[in-house]
Amino acid sequence: MVENGTAPTFGLWYDFRQRLPLGDYARFYAECLEEIEEGERLGFTGAWLSEHHFVDDGYLPSPLVAAAAIAARTRTMTIGTNVLLLPMHHPLRVAEDAAVVDLISGGRFVLGVGQGYVQHEFETLGFERKYRPSLFEEGIEVIRQALEEGRTGYEGKRWRFENLPFGPRLQRRPPIYIGASADPGIDRAARMADGFLTSAAWGAGNVVTYRKVREALARHGRADEDFPYVASGVVYVHEDSERARSEVAPAIAYQRSRYAEWGTDRDEPKPEPIRPEDLSWERYFVGNPEEVVEGLARLHAEAPYDHFCFWARLPGLTHDQALKSMRLFASEVVPRVRGAVGRREARS
Repeated sequence: MVENGTAPTFGLWYDFRQRLPLGDYARFYAECLEEIEEGERLGFTGAWLSEHHFVDDGYLPSPLVAAAAIAARTRTMTIGTNVLLLPMHHPLRVAEDAAVVDLISGGRFVLGVGQGYVQHEFETLGFERKYRPSLFEEGIEVIRQALEEGRTGYEGKRWRFENLPFGPRLQRRPPIYIGASADPGIDRAARMADGFLTSAAWGAGNVVTYRKVREALARHGRADEDFPYVASGVVYVHEDSERARSEVAPAIAYQRSRYAEWGTDRDEPKPEPIRPEDLSWERYFVGNPEEVVEGLARLHAEAPYDHFCFWARLPGLTHDQALKSMRLFASEVVPRVRGAVGRREARS
């Protein structure tokens, strides 16, 4: 669903968060949905949604609800979660909601799942964080069985269900992708998933992850050409490179600071906020079209992603800034990256 021949496809990634102080949330959601509709018109092939809970900037807590809204407003885009935090959900409810989204979308849904890591989320929602691996694996097994067989019967270490009928039934199960970065998670993805999601979309980190995924697939006797590799990261395009960096730097610094804060347990010291002037720009695809083309083409040469999605509305950017970057990316970056990849593969 994210592949299109040998050239990569591109998508938009949303978390529906704002930088403090918060603005009008109804308007903000409407703007983000408008951006996604415009993205489909521009040729983006995916809309991706992530999940977090109980924070002050409105980070999206209900990606499957948002996915249904996007499904009703679009016609061709793949709609996926990147990622849904599976160990904090009842797997049969995830399966039910995923089936509904898939029906609304006409079979365009991808269920992307990850383990999660934030202490207060697990505690507040009533799940043991130390049981993440078993909750995660059993959750995938429950979801796959329900969607494929139409039955709920299951007995494992964490979940046990009476064998009841499951619905709504689908003609085919939505693909299940796994997002991971640590070696056990990569191996689990190669063993259990239909595709891979990575946010290590810069330099050596992505190359190492890509190689580990391919090695894990080989260990499990799976063909890598049937296993989509979805990379994700930060993109912001402007005709003027310096203007691009100055406009987006506060948003990136805010985003990175909050992730670091949430990933720190309460009994550990909180990290210092990242300042815009301290950003390492080689980690991001920010600049004029030529610079962004060069970065994404180089990334594909080193770690051939099938699909690349990026944060379309980083916290703090305006609706107009997001739309301008998307339009410039679609018109000036996408065709040149795909052309560069095609020329390289024709020579090989």
